[in-house]
Amino acid sequence: MPVFTYTAKNSAAHSLTGEIVAESQDRAITKLEAHGLIPVHITEKKFGSRINPNVIADENAKASIQDILTFTWQLGGLIRAGVPILKGLSMLIAQTENRVLKGVVKCLEMNISKGESLSEAMSSFPRCFDNLYLSLVRAGEKGGSLDKVLYKLADFLQAQQEMRRKIQAALAYPILMMIAGIGTVVIILTCFLPKLMDLFTGMGQDLPLPTKILLGLSRFMTNNWYWFVILAILTIAVFGRVKPGSKKKFIFDLAKLHMPFLKKIVRNAEIARFSRTLGMLLENGISIYDSLELATNTLDNDVMKEYLREAGQSILSQGSTLSASLEKIESFPVFAINMIAVGESGGTLEQTLTEVANAYERQIEQEMKVAMSLLEPCLILLIGGLVGFIVFAMMLPVFNIGCMPM
Repeated sequence: MPVFTYTAKNSAAHSLTGEIVAESQDRAITKLEAHGLIPVHITEKKFGSRINPNVIADENAKASIQDILTFTWQLGGLIRAGVPILKGLSMLIAQTENRVLKGVVKCLEMNISKGESLSEAMSSFPRCFDNLYLSLVRAGEKGGSLDKVLYKLADFLQAQQEMRRKIQAALAYPILMMIAGIGTVVIILTCFLPKLMDLFTGMGQDLPLPTKILLGLSRFMTNNWYWFVILAILTIAVFGRVKPGSKKKFIFDLAKLHMPFLKKIVRNAEIARFSRTLGMLLENGISIYDSLELATNTLDNDVMKEYLREAGQSILSQGSTLSASLEKIESFPVFAINMIAVGESGGTLEQTLTEVANAYERQIEQEMKVAMSLLEPCLILLIGGLVGFIVFAMMLPVFNIGCMPM
């Protein structure tokens, strides 16, 4: 996003200089005016120039989860050390290297200096601080435990990051192997085999069936390669971009919950995320219904979201307990429901939900290890079998020539 250098005057008619991140110059002017500044001069900054510490961010600014995690850790540490929040934010502005996050923190400092609370200032940046984040910060402000809440948020974000990295690391090798294997087979069929066709057809003898199949496949792929390109583009268009809340995503999510090898991992991952989030929200004094709504919104699977929204309505309209409402959800496992029921009866629901999350996260790790240990040798056998068949079909006519009577 472009950065604009500005000169502006505040209400005291003092001149200020700084930078603002915005989509356009008009948007930058609007942003400055919203902060009570009167723009005098504004120009777009050239790429590669040094970042001014007074940069201001647009409300559409978005920072990575890792940047938000680092900011949360640092701010929690400063508040726990007794540093006033305005001074702490000023220190973070000087330390933050990311241009977007630097602008966001600068805006937080400006808005808080005008009398807003931290949660109110953060609400101007929904793409950086979601409703869950804001609700917990608001609860921490009311309870006087903002530093503890920020540490819990940082732990929560870090746990999510670690789970995401474990899944990515587990899938990286099989995906790389699949891409390399398919690429190797395509190159052999489209580049090498066409050069050997004349040699095979000029032998003056009937070719073996495997060689005929291979040559036919090579000829088809060489003459119709554009259909494969179109098919790849259509596949990316259909499966690549799925908007949250769309019917297409709902159908895909429903299919995930019924696929033999995938449904258990998807379900357990969603239950672990839901349980950990709900436990953290309840622990910070947020009501069961509000906590259930916020925790539901953190889920990725739209089908599970719909089920849990119905459970929330059951709690609100009928006064049901959480465990009784979850019993109506078909895909919710009995173990989790029983654990939650025990937590409700013993008055330890928050700790029980954390234990449920830990149990399912461990189960996901085990399932991923088992799945990957089975998938990798299967891929090796499949790709090795394809390459072996190609080599066998290419060499078979040569062996037949060697076996012909003189």
